[in-house]
Amino acid sequence: MVVAAHPGGSLTIAPELDLVKAALLYGDKVTLISPVTTMFLRVEGLKRFTPLQQIELMRRVAPILTSPDELSDFEQGLEQVENFLRKTARGGSGGERLLRAGLLQKFEPIQRTLTDTVKEIGDSAGIDQLAVARAKGLVQIENADPGDAMDLLVACLFAAKLAETGERADSPHTDRIVETFVEKLSRHLSSGREYLVFDETIANLTEAAIREGLFTPSKGPAGRSAQAMTASALMGRLPTFPSATVNEVVDIRTELAPSLTQFRSAMVTISKSFSSEPWETDFGDEVHDAWVESVLPAVEAIDASVRDNKSLLSLATGVTGAANTAYPGLAIVGTGLVGHLGPVVVVGGALAGIAPILQAVRNRKNTDSEIRMQPFYFLYAAEQSLN
Repeated sequence: MVVAAHPGGSLTIAPELDLVKAALLYGDKVTLISPVTTMFLRVEGLKRFTPLQQIELMRRVAPILTSPDELSDFEQGLEQVENFLRKTARGGSGGERLLRAGLLQKFEPIQRTLTDTVKEIGDSAGIDQLAVARAKGLVQIENADPGDAMDLLVACLFAAKLAETGERADSPHTDRIVETFVEKLSRHLSSGREYLVFDETIANLTEAAIREGLFTPSKGPAGRSAQAMTASALMGRLPTFPSATVNEVVDIRTELAPSLTQFRSAMVTISKSFSSEPWETDFGDEVHDAWVESVLPAVEAIDASVRDNKSLLSLATGVTGAANTAYPGLAIVGTGLVGHLGPVVVVGGALAGIAPILQAVRNRKNTDSEIRMQPFYFLYAAEQSLN
């Protein structure tokens, strides 16, 4: 699964998280293409920046982090520190080495402030939600940065700061970010075996790019993207899904795995009936119609079947009410029933009364298996697991 989210001007990965959750449930592994999440990869690398690199970073973001009155003095101070650190990088007199150590020690609070500030931005953006999935190897972030280790970081910080005042960042690097993103999107659309999931902005961008002849998706990936996009849209209609966290989705992946095959098969069938490509405007309307006409009724029918199935044993024990009063063992049903059959069988008069319960257990098991084989049981189970 490949998740593509638009290179917006705000420092949030909320659009990415919504897509990643669906991709984690439908796919085996997820690759995320997003300039904002790539920027947070740069943030993780801040702790490996040398003092000179951090000085360069502060110099480049100083215009948005420092008031105009203080900017000149701040830049001059950075230059003096930088020159001295370069001069003493390979030695120097004892006094210079001591002064260098003192400067670096004074620089530590600035380093911590810079790191903490960017980490705070990351936490607010929601990047921490991907930590567990990334640690388990379920999600990887593809580099969407055309520049060096800090170009994208600087560009995103500028964009976020300007967005606070309603302004829009317009820089050559921003244009390069978009160009790089489009190039990667084109490559994934024309590759052989990937399932793409993207938001409305990327759908519009893709449709326009295809119309202008900038790239042509191959038939296979287009069909796979239709399956993945349909699945994502249907999951998004579940009441609990929008508020679920990525960690909750990771937790229930294994639980839902047995019913995934039937759901994937249903997505192939449904998406083949659509006349629109997944990036075209009418695609969403066709998904909506499929939800109303077939998917929602099927999920509601599954819910009714599950409720009915739960009553099978209680109905059976009602039939043997008299025996239950005389022999408490007969009231034990479900998984504990077999363990109690020995003592019950010894009581000859109770043997006839247990037959309806055994039949109910057998019926319930068969019905439960049939329910789980339904194409949209996956959606029902996901909703129940997240509720």
